[in-house]
Amino acid sequence: MFFSLVHPLIVHFPMALLVSGTMFRLFGKIQKEEAISDAGRFNLIFGFWTIPPAFLIGLLGKNEIEIKPSFQWFIDSHFLYASLAFIIFGIILGLDRLPKNNWTAFSHYLLCIAGLAAILATGFFGGELVHRFELPNFQSLN
Repeated sequence: MFFSLVHPLIVHFPMALLVSGTMFRLFGKIQKEEAISDAGRFNLIFGFWTIPPAFLIGLLGKNEIEIKPSFQWFIDSHFLYASLAFIIFGIILGLDRLPKNNWTAFSHYLLCIAGLAAILATGFFGGELVHRFELPNFQSLN
């Protein structure tokens, strides 16, 4: 019961870091403000490394609830987009280590937009689980 109650509380921190980091990164690059871009990079790194604990707690919480067919698709979609976000932001941070050229810059922008979409989709499906299906609730806990 513990993990399914804690997961919705802690996921907002990685999401906020990744969304703000992406926005700072894109804004800083477009406006050629290196300090803003660097702040975005810091948020992306910090946000990336806060995903695994939130993800692990979410997986442990998933094992605590009775999964009904009415929300199975939402759980699967939430898991898919969270995994995709982790992969995309990992690639973004990997691209930051490569020499700068037009290809890495274009890929970086494109992946930032894709990562932002993945994080927002993760949040949407998580929000639906909490607010529409009222998870976790004490009737669904083992």
